[in-house]
Amino acid sequence: MMREDLIDAFRKDVKNSSADSFPMFVDSFTNIWDYEFGSLDDLPHDVDQLVASRAVEYGLME
Repeated sequence: MMREDLIDAFRKDVKNSSADSFPMFVDSFTNIWDYEFGSLDDLPHDVDQLVASRAVEYGLME
């Protein structure tokens, strides 16, 4: 899967998500991205912010 395709799909999923499904979409996206590309580096700023909000929930970031 191409990077832009994955990012576009994630943005679409998040846009249509509810409070209950949002964490699932972020977790799924980060798992796929990490598997495909080896790290979460080089994410677009808006996507990075969404992922960071989930990391804060897990206590991985402040």
